[in-house]
This record gives sequence, structure tokens and C-alpha cells, in this order.
Amino acid sequence: MTPPSPSPPALDRQALRWIAALFVLVMASRLLASHGVSWDQNEQLVWSQQLALGYGPQPPLYTWLQWALGLVLGPSTFAVVLLKNSLVALSFVFMLLAAHQVLPARQAWLAAAGMAWLPGMAWQLLRDQTHTVMLTCAICATWWLLLRQLRQPRPLGFVYLGLAVAWGMLSKYSYLLVAVTLLLACLSIANTRRSLLSRGWWLTPLISIALVAPHAWWVLDHWQAASGATLDKLHPAETSSYLSGLLMGLRDLLAFLLLAVLPWLLMARLSSGRFWQQVTTETDIAPNRNTTPDWLVPLLGRYMALVAGSLALMAFAGAAKFDGRWIQPLLLVFPLYMLARWPAIAQSAKSRKRYLLACLGMLVLVWSLALLAPLRDAKRGKGDRLNWQLDLIANTLRQAGYQGQGMVLAEHHTTGGVMRILFPQAQIVVCDADEPGFHMDCAWQAAESARKQHLPWLQISTEDPAPDAWWWAAWPVDAMLQVQQAELPYRWTDPAHAQMRMNFVVSPAGS
Repeated sequence: MTPPSPSPPALDRQALRWIAALFVLVMASRLLASHGVSWDQNEQLVWSQQLALGYGPQPPLYTWLQWALGLVLGPSTFAVVLLKNSLVALSFVFMLLAAHQVLPARQAWLAAAGMAWLPGMAWQLLRDQTHTVMLTCAICATWWLLLRQLRQPRPLGFVYLGLAVAWGMLSKYSYLLVAVTLLLACLSIANTRRSLLSRGWWLTPLISIALVAPHAWWVLDHWQAASGATLDKLHPAETSSYLSGLLMGLRDLLAFLLLAVLPWLLMARLSSGRFWQQVTTETDIAPNRNTTPDWLVPLLGRYMALVAGSLALMAFAGAAKFDGRWIQPLLLVFPLYMLARWPAIAQSAKSRKRYLLACLGMLVLVWSLALLAPLRDAKRGKGDRLNWQLDLIANTLRQAGYQGQGMVLAEHHTTGGVMRILFPQAQIVVCDADEPGFHMDCAWQAAESARKQHLPWLQISTEDPAPDAWWWAAWPVDAMLQVQQAELPYRWTDPAHAQMRMNFVVSPAGS
């Protein structure tokens, strides 16, 4: 058995303070900018009304956490913003802990801060994403626990690693690629193989399989709901032949792989010069020799090569379209690899300062763009969901007779999520107006359930009006009430240029 490596140096607590300060700043500015939510977070507000083993094409862990937060904070903008930004902050913390295991203290912070120059992290700050954010956090946690276990193998470490693997698999299915490529990379090196197969190794697969099994059973029973959307994205309808699909897939793959590393390389070049040509002195190399294991650079290099190779095989297997959100989280460890491979990066105090200022500047730039986007759209006369005036929406519906009880039947998750914030006592049911068969299943069953229970209910669509068939689907023949319409101003937008349209039917209790 490989003897344990020396203990890593003390953790840089100043780095943790910086992460905490930025987290508070981001949270405060986001809540001040808008009380609305958009995209995937609206979907989470609807799904988190109850616990289930599965909810759709994504694993359920994010929804479970949103449900738990909802019990404490209610279905609110604060709850969804807190969960998302906590996961972003924890991603930086876990990468700092991972780098702390294998790099000198002054370089460990650089590996974590450098993630700001990875497009995947910047995109997560710009968008109200959910599962990709949790996947990022789970991958960073996995790297920390794996590197710690490889450095000092112990049975309890395999327990933690099993929890991390289960966390990743319940975050996003693409985590499986991370787990498999990490396993193969570790098994390919003698020292890491001995550590990974040391006493208690079986605890990792046992714990991860036990925790993932209930959801895996749900996936087998709901295969189309769990996989259909992802498979459709990988095989777009416009692909005319295998060759054209292959070329499209390889083009996407190459573009996103380059995009995942080029910005960081540019920043490292500007902050550290031609670091790949610099010769470090014995004084500079000594801290790395005492901290960085010999197996680290080969392990990280083989992992990234296996990731790229696996994605290429997917293209040859017929995947005609890739998304940067799927690829970039797989390469979060790239700054750590580069800092271990070339110790000359940010070696001097001056270059470290430039490096950290560049990372801070990128965070500020990206977050400023995210905050200014609703204002920019408002000035252009383009409606933005973050510019919806929630209080005005609620008052309009109350004046029309809906007091927030009973049931809400919405045509899209965007509408449903907003209704969940405004009327937390109501049951929100989303019947997607674009899905075939809504008139036979979802809409009729939801409305009939409300009628049988003598509950008041609201049928509502926002922005583009739902088709007439969607409205009639919830009603018996000749019984439908009048569809009302309201046009409400967006924040900061001239009403003459754009207004938020809302169509709705209010059905009183017992109607």
C-alpha cells in the first residue's frame, strides 16, 4: 500500500472570506434587481410543491432541496436565488479544498478563482439555471474528496466519496461521464490505483448505488419522460444524414472544448507571460515538490483526454448536437491542471495579483451584465420576465375575483412559477399549451378535480396567448366562462412599446 502523503498546508481562510463576501454581494444585488424569476427556476417552483422520485428529464435532487427550502422560506424569489447562488459559492469552496490537497497554499486559491474564466461558470451567473449549477458543485466536491482520498486513503473517505457520486448522479445524468472517466484515469496509474482499491473501496459503489437506486427505478418506469428531451437535443430533426450529423457534432464539440479552455489560457498569458517557456528556480519548485504528488499531472491530463475522447465517441455514435452546458462542467479542473503542470503561472507576487484581479474583474463583468440585462431589454422595448411587476399581476387577478385559494391552471412553467410566488396557498398545475393531448389529459383532469372539490380556480396564460383549444379543454361544452385580458406595463418600459399580456378565466368556488 502506498504510504500517505504529508498533510497539506493550512487552508487560506482569506480566500473563504472573499467567497463569502462575493456571495453576499451577489445575493443582495440579485434580489434588489428583480423579485421575478425566469427559466428553470420557475419550473422548480412548480415541481417543488411535493416530493417525488422524479419530475421530468432531470434528476430530482435540486427539486428536493428547493422543496426543503420552501418549507422554511416559502415559495419565494429569495428561496430560489439562495439555493442557486449557494451552490455557485460552494463550487468555488470545493475547488479551493481540492486544490488545497495537492498545491501550495498560494496556488490553491488561484485554481479556485480561475474558474471565473471558464465560460460554464460565467454562464451560470448570467442565467437562472438549476441542475447545471448543482452538477458543477457536485463535480467540484468529487474532485476534493477524490484527491483527499488518493493522498491519504482511509475507509471513511470511501463513504464520503460514495455520497459525492450519489449527489452527482442525482444532480444531472451527465455526471456519469465524470464518474467513469475519473475511475478509468485513476486505474491507469499505479499509485492512484493502489489508493483507490485500498481497504474499504467497496463502500463507494455500495453507498452510491443504494442512494441512486430509487430514482433509477423511477427512470426505468418513466423512460420516455426522463430521456426523451435529452435524446431529441442530441439528435435534432434537421440532421439530414449520418455524415452531416457527424460533422455537426464534431464542430460543436470542438468549438465548446476550445471555448472551455481558451479564455483561461488568455488570462494566464496576460497575467504570467509565456509561462510555458519560463524556467522556475529550485526555490520556486520546492513548495510544489513538498505538496504536489507525482501522480497529479498524469491523472488530470488523462481525465481530460478521456472526457474529450468519450465526447468524440458520442459524436461518432450519432450525437449531432452538443451544448456547452453539458461540456464545460466536465473541465472545471482545467485551471488546477495547468497550475500543477506549469508552476511558473502566477509565481511572483505581481503576477498573482494580476491573476486574481483578472478573476475578480471577470466576476464583476459577468454579474454586471446579468443585472443590466433586464434594464437593457426594457430600454429596447423588449419584454423580459424579470421585469414583470408581480404586485401588479397579483392585484389585477384579485380585482377580477381570484383571491389565491384553490387551484391555478397555467399554460407554461413560467406562468406557473410566478403564480406559485404570488399565491403560495394555491395548488399550481401546469398543462403545457404546446404539448399534444393537453385537452384530453392535463387540463380537463385538473379543472374537473377543482370542480369536484368545489374549489375556486384560475386558468391563466401570459405573454403569447394560449390557443383556443387549451382554454376549451378545461370546460364542459357550452360552460366556459369569459376569458378576460389585461395588459400590464413592464418595469422601465414605455407601455407604448411593449406590455405584458395576461389572459385568464376566474372560476368561483362551486362554479
